[in-house]
Amino acid sequence: MRIKVPYALNLLFPIIGWALLCGVFSYVLILAIAKFEKGLSKEVFIFIAPVLILIFCFIAVLRYGGISLWSREKMRIVNKNISEKGIVSGLTTAEIKETFDALVFVSRSTYTNVFVSILSIIILLVLIEWVSMASIIDLLIIIVGGIIAMFFAGAFATFFSQQAMFSIIKDCRRMLIERGEKMENNQLSGLGYKFYFLFILPFFTVLITLIVSFPLNLNIVIISLIGLIMTFIIDRVLFVYLSNSLRELERFANELPRGERTVFATGSLDKEIVNLAENLNSASEEIHSSQKKLGKSQEEMEKRVKELEKFFELTINREVKMIELKKEINKLKGNVQENDA
Repeated sequence: MRIKVPYALNLLFPIIGWALLCGVFSYVLILAIAKFEKGLSKEVFIFIAPVLILIFCFIAVLRYGGISLWSREKMRIVNKNISEKGIVSGLTTAEIKETFDALVFVSRSTYTNVFVSILSIIILLVLIEWVSMASIIDLLIIIVGGIIAMFFAGAFATFFSQQAMFSIIKDCRRMLIERGEKMENNQLSGLGYKFYFLFILPFFTVLITLIVSFPLNLNIVIISLIGLIMTFIIDRVLFVYLSNSLRELERFANELPRGERTVFATGSLDKEIVNLAENLNSASEEIHSSQKKLGKSQEEMEKRVKELEKFFELTINREVKMIELKKEINKLKGNVQENDA
């Protein structure tokens, strides 16, 4: 018999796997650099760090699995209304809308939970190591190593959760639009914050390199900072470039319903965006052609209606005149009969 795994838990397993990989990386990095010369600080770290990581992973499994004491209502809604095959059939409009809101919540809370969990592990480790008489340098190395793991795990959770839920969210939107529901975008975030991940990624890569090469050399630090600034500028230019392409799409979508011939021209040199522009222009031509045919049909219909109105008016007037003539004839017949008498 196949065990049914809740949808949110299926979403969580790859994130936990990646978080464990990040934890192992930081764990080995800290052990390789920290001295742990005082007391039992090294033995405590070797034992306590994996235990804390496993405890928080277990708590995450309980939360995403829908356990009532650990899970929020929105998580239970997702597990109830979504299966491996997609959205459960037979849901009402209110339930679909509720499911959509719950999916947005799960997407937002996933990376928040990862950040909070790893931050809690860092704080507990530092406190335990401080009690175990670890040096300030060792504590700082633990903090930096934990922050590195927190960033890489949080970044993966952010992008993976949105990618994994892409088709489900699309189906929810489609169903709500088909049922005449207006979608509100107040809960959504823009692409801007994702740009900072592109910048912070090389920052942490450089940070790992500097930690491994400890003690630091001033020239290496200066060169690293210059490289980070250059990376930030390149990332910013890339983000502006992509934003301009998206704004062109938005302008085209606003102009399309006006009834005039609309051409989507992009300044991009990327094959995907150029192909998209060609497809949009083909769709625009078809819409414009359909609108022209519809306009001609309306004109012909209006012309036929006027002809029918004119015919109807002539016919009615003829009938009215015939009735009046018949009445006049009958009246004249009556007068003639009276005169003969």
